[in-house]
Amino acid sequence: MMSLHVKFAVRSETGYRRDNNEDNFFCNGIYMTPQEREKPYSLNGLANEPSIFAVFDGMGGHECGEVASLIAAETLAEYSEKIRNGSFREIDDYIQDATKRLTDMMRERNILTGTTIVLITCREDSFMIFHLGDSRAYRLKGDTLLKSTDDHTLAAEMVRMGMMSPRKAMDSPYWHSLTRFLGIEDKIESSPDVNGPFDYAENSRVLLCTDGLTDMLTHREISECVKAASDPAEAVNALVDSALAKGGHDNVTCIVLDFVKGE
Repeated sequence: MMSLHVKFAVRSETGYRRDNNEDNFFCNGIYMTPQEREKPYSLNGLANEPSIFAVFDGMGGHECGEVASLIAAETLAEYSEKIRNGSFREIDDYIQDATKRLTDMMRERNILTGTTIVLITCREDSFMIFHLGDSRAYRLKGDTLLKSTDDHTLAAEMVRMGMMSPRKAMDSPYWHSLTRFLGIEDKIESSPDVNGPFDYAENSRVLLCTDGLTDMLTHREISECVKAASDPAEAVNALVDSALAKGGHDNVTCIVLDFVKGE
């Protein structure tokens, strides 16, 4: 019986204009500790299905955003076995629990924070994408890189309603005004968008990333990096290096996944 192997690579950098890295990630149980986020982080490996990968972009400034993304990653670690082997209801349970933990932490510290999340579950026959916020997922289908998530921002909502062009949206003050993210209370919709299932045979590579990448690079530049790379490690290095070369205005975190069939 053929099994699925997921070849992965992740890289996270603070960038040149931020003092601290508010991003985090989750690679089948691995995430950045507070000590590890103080310097550039990279990792690559091989996972079997079922597996889970995610990227988080914390908000709120120093000692807020990084705590939010860490809580999201730590909580996902606690739920990962249930999510891998259970139903997708487990993801809703995870989102609710992580939101409660973030809300409790905000009340204790008297701060406001939250985090985006884009998450992929890889199972035997297909993968699914879940997200809240403006961190994105892309999938390489044939020779075409497809954006597989819609940003949860005021500017993106205005584009979808025909009130603003995509080009003007990038210069809009609402470009980073999130309408949905992990950590808000029940007053606002906080359930994730769900995309998929996607077949492995038709989608050879997936990119998960924070807006520190997508704010710096055009879709064409991202596509060129993803398509030209021979493996996930080469892809994440090309992407992050390009974002830094363009100015590195924000923290940037990327995960690239390749799907390989094996015995």
